[in-house]
Amino acid sequence: MASAFLEIDGVCRHFGGLRAVDDVSFRVAENELVGVIGPNGAGKTTLFNVVSGALPPTRGAVRFEGRPLTGLATSAVARRGVARTFQNLRVFPDITVFDNVSVGAIGHYGHSLWRTLLPGLGRDDSRRITELTWQILERTGLADHAQELAGNLPYGRRKYLEIARALALRPKLLLLDEPAAGLNSTETVELARFIRALRDEGLTILLVEHDMGLVMGVSDRVVVLDSGRKIADAAPDAVRRDPAVLAAYLGSEA
Repeated sequence: MASAFLEIDGVCRHFGGLRAVDDVSFRVAENELVGVIGPNGAGKTTLFNVVSGALPPTRGAVRFEGRPLTGLATSAVARRGVARTFQNLRVFPDITVFDNVSVGAIGHYGHSLWRTLLPGLGRDDSRRITELTWQILERTGLADHAQELAGNLPYGRRKYLEIARALALRPKLLLLDEPAAGLNSTETVELARFIRALRDEGLTILLVEHDMGLVMGVSDRVVVLDSGRKIADAAPDAVRRDPAVLAAYLGSEA
């Protein structure tokens, strides 16, 4: 395997007596798309929260590009080039699609919103933020919706808006937390093509997803968690045949 771009080393996250993540280790190479699967309560989102800085690990370390992420705030992790989406959409419904994506673009340039609004001081920043916002809107198919209120978008388009805001940070590593949740089969197929295209353009992606067709279809490797522990880490075809995975997660779907 290529040298680690993201390294998760013996990560544990305990909540009292509950071991939500229990001694999990794996690596993600640059330009790799790794899926993370497991039943409800397996620790997938908790692991994402540790990687993104939302939760500190009880033990273990997370390194990105050879430097520790452990102990950094979410804003510092984002400045290092790690962006994430959320299972429960966190778009701002009462502002426009354009302004939602601008929030990510502002973060990319490391400025606060008020600074971009100051005459003179913020003019150049405002121009660069506007240009980046339009680029991301075009890339995600949202340009025609730019002036609509985000809350008026169909649910499937709001999923893309969540991804667009993360992409506006210009991340090196994108964490996608169940992006297909709530989508119909046609929307899921479209999303799978989009995610794979991002990977083909050079973006490294860590994907948590319950839709087996999507995760097996787009992932280079699949990591399987069960009760907080890693039980498999292999190519999709190997994971499909792994007895431990079939017993713990796929069950009758196998």
